[in-house]
Order: sequence, then structure tokens, then C-alpha cells
Amino acid sequence: MNEQTIKKILITGANGFIGNTLMRFYQHNNQAVVGVDLVGNGSDIVKGDIAEPDTIANLLEECDVIIHTAALVSNAMDDSDMWRVNVLATRNLIAAAKKHEVRRFVQISSIVAYGNAAQGELDEDQPVHADGGSYVLTKLASEHAVLAAQANSDIEVVIVRPGDAYGPGSRPWIIAPLEAIAKNQFMLPAKGEGFFRPIYIDDLVRGIVLAAEHPDAVGEIFNLSCEGYMSTKDYFAPHYQWLGKKGPMLVSTTLALRVAAIASKVANLMGNLNEASPATVSQLATKSWFSIKKAERILGWKPEITFDEGMKRSKQWASDKGLLGK
Repeated sequence: MNEQTIKKILITGANGFIGNTLMRFYQHNNQAVVGVDLVGNGSDIVKGDIAEPDTIANLLEECDVIIHTAALVSNAMDDSDMWRVNVLATRNLIAAAKKHEVRRFVQISSIVAYGNAAQGELDEDQPVHADGGSYVLTKLASEHAVLAAQANSDIEVVIVRPGDAYGPGSRPWIIAPLEAIAKNQFMLPAKGEGFFRPIYIDDLVRGIVLAAEHPDAVGEIFNLSCEGYMSTKDYFAPHYQWLGKKGPMLVSTTLALRVAAIASKVANLMGNLNEASPATVSQLATKSWFSIKKAERILGWKPEITFDEGMKRSKQWASDKGLLGK
């Protein structure tokens, strides 16, 4: 099967961590690309609501590939909001993509689709499991919406499941931990022995780009993660060092779940969100990691940025953004 030239790419969630990095990559490589998000920038990111695809019908006519990164990433938001954005909007978008004869639809899902209870090395044949709250449920339900749309049409579908994507701009794995550590409000369940699967954003973007263009990617699901895993204690230790603090604070999962439940109740009473929720505690206590052999075999992809290099770049970015104090 010969590779097809991509005319123009549409990236949803173009203001987000993954979406915006993809935008910059394609622009740097002179690929025609346009972004869509709830807030536009007056140039390459158009204001639009993917839940109402008619608002971006002109973009769907122009583009032959969609990379769908838009999603609510949260372990604390209302179930109804998560379902509306992550599942129903995805269904509406791919239905519109079929209507406008978009050739390929790349769904950015997550390794959380495997659930928090799974253990050991997981490949793409591992059954998904709605174990871990609304985020887990809606990510795997969004995959179903995409696969169902493919079942009765010739639209090319690819699903990407990123590992724990970090790097400059990462809210869950760089910004939020630094904010919590600075306030002495960060702790690790499982005494820091949960498994973390860091994938630097540039490596992830390379994999997504390959998934969007490779002829043999059609109809496939890919884990894009690191090789193996590291402990959460080892992943978050640099954050403490950057702030000049001792840590991480290591506690039992039972204690972490109790603290998280109380904090979530207090946040709800005050009309706030507590992302350090029980679902987040369960996620940080997982004992699974992900095979990337399929992506290596079919896409010719593997991570290139070492953890030390990725953290060096992340620290510099955090310093430039004033996240490390004076």
C-alpha cells in the first residue's frame, strides 16, 4: 500500500498540551495544518465547538486527516460534563468527518483505558476496563464511538494510547505537582512504588505523526509509552529537587485514599475541584506498564528522549515560567 500525501490536517484541542505541540511540529515541517478549540487565536487556531461540527464544516471540507486531541482530562469533573465532551462530542465529530469525506481520523485516547486494576505488561490486545472513574470510562467509551463509526464506513481510523506524557506545558505531570509540592500538599500512595510510564511530549508527537500518515496504521490501536516503567517516587523526586524541598512524601494507599476523599468533599462544598482525588490516588498506585512493540514494528517508532534529558528541558521551561520560585 502506497503512502498518501496529506493535503491538510485538522487538530482538535489545539490549545492543549498535545494539540499545540502537534501544531508547532507540523508548522515547522511545512505541513498544512489548522487547529480548532473553544478559544481561537485569530490565525491558525479557529474558534469552534466539536460537539457541534456544523460550526467547523468549512474546515472539515478542507482537511483529509483529523487528529482528535480535544478532551476533558480530569479525575474530579462532573460525570455529565466528561461524557458530553469526551464521548458525545467525539461521536458527533467523526460522524461529521464521514459526511465530509475526511480520509483518516486519529483518536488520541489514553493508557487509562486499560483501567487501574490491570497489572504487568499490557499490549493492545489487553481488554479495556472501566476501573478508575469518569475519565477512564469516557476515554474507553470514546474509543468505542470511533470504532463503531469505522465499522460501517471506509473512513480510516487509528487509536493512540499515550503513556504518562510529560514535558513543557504538562498540567498533570509538571505544573500541578510543582504547585502542590510548593504548598506541601503532595503525597504519593503505595509508598512511592506505583508504576509511572513517562513519555516525553516530543516522542509522543513523533508517534502520533506516524500514526496519522503510515499506510499500515489503519484500523490499529497503538500504545505510545516508554520502554518499561519507573517508580512514582523516582519520577517526582526531581520536582522536589527543583523546588529545594525534601521528598517525596510517601504514604500508604489506604491513607492517601482517605485524605483524597476528605479533600474532595471539602472542595465540593467550596465549589472547587480536587484533582488529587481518590481516582488520581488509584492511578498513581497502579502496577502496570505498556508494550510498545507494535508501534515499533508497524510504525518504526520508539522513544528517543531520555528521562534525564526530558526532565532537564522540563525544568528549564518551569523556571522560565516562574514555577520554581525565585
